[in-house]
Amino acid sequence: MVSRRGAALTPPRRRAILAFLLAALVVWWVARTDGFFVLLGVAEPAASQLGPLLTAISAGLTAAMALSLVDAAAGTVAGIAAALVVLLLPGFLVLHRTSLTGPPLTAITLMMLGVMLHAPRFSIAYGALAATAVVFVAPSGLGLVLAAIGWAAVVRPGRGRGTPQRLLLTLAPLLVAIILVRWLGSAWTDPLQLGWRGGLDDGLRAAGRIIGDQMAPTLTTPAIRWFAIADLSLLLLGVAVVAWRRMAARPAADAPEARFLPATLVLALGLAAGLAMRWMFLPDSPAPDLATVFPIAVLGALAAVASVAVMWPRWPRWGKAIAVVIALGWVQAALRG
Repeated sequence: MVSRRGAALTPPRRRAILAFLLAALVVWWVARTDGFFVLLGVAEPAASQLGPLLTAISAGLTAAMALSLVDAAAGTVAGIAAALVVLLLPGFLVLHRTSLTGPPLTAITLMMLGVMLHAPRFSIAYGALAATAVVFVAPSGLGLVLAAIGWAAVVRPGRGRGTPQRLLLTLAPLLVAIILVRWLGSAWTDPLQLGWRGGLDDGLRAAGRIIGDQMAPTLTTPAIRWFAIADLSLLLLGVAVVAWRRMAARPAADAPEARFLPATLVLALGLAAGLAMRWMFLPDSPAPDLATVFPIAVLGALAAVASVAVMWPRWPRWGKAIAVVIALGWVQAALRG
């Protein structure tokens, strides 16, 4: 998003900056109007005006990263569509006007995805982002640490550095962050109560309900809602699998666009595993809510848009027509929801 000194901004960077500004402005205006956030230690009206800045900046980063990542992986149109889909997710504005942890967690997740795509062997970078999220932003960021470890383990080794060294570099920022807790504090409750709660199905049900709200926001009848979510999930999963195979079969199989779906999958699985561990081993932790589950929904939306964009040229007209109908149906439901 930042050009070299003296160099002109490229079109992708212009689009990313525009997405950042638009998303940040909309979220700042909504959060300021609702009045949920106030900056402590500052007199009114500046306190109410500056309070929503954190969520506004996080929203701008999320929109800009969504556009840039999908733009690089599947083209300009797909990047713009991805940013719009993220902004239209029913939980986007709700999250950014009610939570101070969910927006930065989502932005950090997409920043990690960017580093994993464009610098897959720079393990200390995505390890530092994961450590910042889990220690200083939200305990649900534990999944990002798991994803960083998983990506460092599966990525191809570079010259002079094997997997063990890369894993150590991935975990080093976490150790530093834990040391800094003594002076900076952390997002974790003190004292930390470890134990076994079990009941994984209850946690999965809570998380699934939130993801379902993003996929079928206006459907309330249980049977229809279940069939709609199941059918859409299977359809998108099939498209993603085929798109993944086609991207991996290209000559530049090690290019960032070929790593997009694998890296997205590693992040989503890491976040899901982190939520499951937090639910089962921290009895005092709350059920998964929008702030903790929304990053997974965003990753799913980006993977869906990129997969459809990769497959689009090969689809017949009737297939494209079905995709357009489904997309328009979801957009009008998201706007109504």
